[in-house]
Formats: sequence, structure tokens, C-alpha cells
Amino acid sequence: MKFQPDSYLLYGTNRAPFPAYPIRLRVVMKDEVQPQALRQAAQSAMKRYPYFAVEVTIGSEDNYELKPNSRPVVVVPSTRKSLALGSEEVNRHLVFIDYEGHDIFFNIHHSLTGAIGLLEWAKTTLHEYIFFAYGVRLAGEGIRTADSPLLPGETDFPDTTDLPKHELWWRNRNVQSYYRRIDYTIAALNPFNRGERYYAIDIPKEALMTYAKQVGGSPTSALTVLMLRALDKALPRDIERLTAGIIHNFNQEVGCKNAYHDMVRYLYVPFERAQTGLSDSELNRLTRQAIDEQKTEEYGLAELRHLADNYAVTDSLPTMKERRKYNMFHNRYMDCPRSTFSVSYFGRETTLGALEGYVRSVYCFAEGNLILEVVPLADRFCISFELVRPLKRFIRSFLAALTDADLPYEVQGPIFKRLPAVVLPEKRENAS
Repeated sequence: MKFQPDSYLLYGTNRAPFPAYPIRLRVVMKDEVQPQALRQAAQSAMKRYPYFAVEVTIGSEDNYELKPNSRPVVVVPSTRKSLALGSEEVNRHLVFIDYEGHDIFFNIHHSLTGAIGLLEWAKTTLHEYIFFAYGVRLAGEGIRTADSPLLPGETDFPDTTDLPKHELWWRNRNVQSYYRRIDYTIAALNPFNRGERYYAIDIPKEALMTYAKQVGGSPTSALTVLMLRALDKALPRDIERLTAGIIHNFNQEVGCKNAYHDMVRYLYVPFERAQTGLSDSELNRLTRQAIDEQKTEEYGLAELRHLADNYAVTDSLPTMKERRKYNMFHNRYMDCPRSTFSVSYFGRETTLGALEGYVRSVYCFAEGNLILEVVPLADRFCISFELVRPLKRFIRSFLAALTDADLPYEVQGPIFKRLPAVVLPEKRENAS
């Protein structure tokens, strides 16, 4: 790689309307937010994450370059229209925090990290916030405290030389699956349909774990099958194949378990429409089998080679304009097969430790359609059901699937995501 690993997604980042690749984490506190304590906590916590304290500049080779940014992390009241990452309003950071009522929102650009890295930064900030707000220094188990050192390999990026030539594989890889491109097109062209939404759904942890055990599944496979049931009811019968895309972090598979870099790929689980007649147990078995087949070192290295090949093309292009044109279709989120729906499960990384006593719920959302983002807490699963258009039949079908499975739930929404845009420099500073 010629440039910084975290800079490549910036070339594929659009200004409007999408993709801009923001991630937004909503933490619902049990008490109303104390703004001054949150501002103090934000500055203290960021010292733990120097790789997030950066700004984007234009380098000498007409390239995006991330440089240290010592200006304060911006903490502001939430507004109807969110601030833009990288803008002067947020001190050119690719992160900022906003708040309203009991809610704290953590915003970051996907070029810096994924949802797991965002959550770690949020936990550190919340740990500091509890101290400044209540004078309580909580135990740090499961939290990267502000004064803790970087983990071994936390800033590493895997070696991309001499990678194997194994090809990525998934069932029926050459058969096109149904993908609702029309929703993105209408949302982009029609201002009355624009504004990504989500529904906040809480399911008691014991209930979902019991259900998953009954059908021989995991939380991931169980929710995948429930989403399949929902879309089977909501979509036309002439659609022959519905494919689930399981969002998977493959850092560990390429020898960088602790690395903060955003390294995710999709594990594909295609379902023929006729298979919806199978039992929940059989569908969970098929889902888990497909996931296990793809969650291997071989697949991780193949995905890394795919990334490295695209990075090499970017390196070879002489101008910013050419790099941006190439990466609009060949960045790591665009240069992959489309799935009908996606499921992202945070897993054990969501351990909040002593923060559980102050936090009610946590929801994560980004750009995308028909996505389940699942955050497991001690007593509940917090699910963001994401849509790009206000089509209620999808959420109604999903809630009906939960009811059919005898799963209790609470739901709020639709709620506008208020995802931040992004501002990138267009010319080199001090250049003539």
C-alpha cells in the first residue's frame, strides 16, 4: 500500500446524498445527560485514541492524508440536521458527539473504524462521563479506560504481501439475488422519500436466547431466519431467492485480533424461496452451516487480498479525480455482491461492565436498507431495524415474525437516523 490504510475509503466517500459512510451510535442513559460532564469526558477519552484524533488533508501526491488533530472533540446539542464529519463545525475531526434528553450520540466515519471500534471509544467516553457527572470512578473491567495503554497490535494492519490466490466462494455465487436498488434510487431522487429511518426494538435477552436454543441456533442465525420469514411475507412471490448478508469482522482471521481498523466482510446465506417452507430449526441449521463455512482464515486472507488489489489500483492512479471515480464502485462496501438484507451482531464486544448501571440501551445504525444491527446487553437485545424509505410493511412483517415466535418486544419508531454528512478537502492547503 502506498497510502495510509484508513485513507482508502475516503476516495469512495460521496458528499451527497450517499454513500458517505458515517456510523452513529445512540446510547440511552438512565438519567438526563449532563452536557458539561460529557464535554470533559470527550476530551479525556480521546487521549486514549490518537488514531481517531485526525483530520483529512491533501498530500503531495494529490492523495488523502490523515494528520493528527489536536483541536477539541466537538460535543453539541442534537439538531434536526446533523453536523458534517470533517467540517469546520466539528474542528475537522472525523468524529463528534451530540446529545438530547437521555441520549448520547457518537458519530464517526467508517474510514477510521467499524462499529466495534466506535463502541470501544463510546465506552471509554462513558466511563469518563460517569466520573465527571457523578464523581464515581467505575471498575474498568471490559472497558478500555482513558489511562490504559494501547493493546498489543491495536494499530497494526495485516501484511498484504504474498497473499494466497484463493477465490471467495459462497453458495450460488453466480446467481443474482434480489436486492432493492429501487429504494436507494427513489430516496436519492425524491426529497419526500429521503431521510433514512430506523425502528428501535428491544427483546428480552432471556427470551431470545431461549428461542435460539429451541431452534438450534445462535442469536445471529435466529434473527436471520426471523428476518427471512418477514421478507417472505412482505415481498412479491415471483422473487426466487432471498440472500442474507451477515456482517463479519475478520481481523482475527488475518492475525490482527486487536486492530482498530474497519475490516468487515459479508458472509452470504442464500435461501431459495421454496426453502421458506422449512422449519425454523432447519433454516437455522442451514444458516449456521453457511456462516461456519465462510468464517475461516482462508476466507479472511482472500478478502484481504481483494482489498489489497483494489488499493493497488488506487495507488497506480495519478490524480484525485481518477482515484475517486474508481473507488465509487470499488471500495470495500461497493465491490461485493448485494444481499437482500443484512444482519450485524456485535457479540461479546458489547460488554459494558459497570456501565450497565447507568445505560438503558444502545443502538447502532449506518447507511443501508433492510438491516438489523443487534447490540446485546446484560438484560436485552437492542435492535435497529433500518430502512431508507418509509415502507411500513417491512417492519410490520418483522414484528409479526417476532409474535409468531412468541418473542416479547418493545418498539419505538420510525426514528430519523440523522446521519452526518462528510466534508473532504478539495485542494491542498497553501497550494497555489
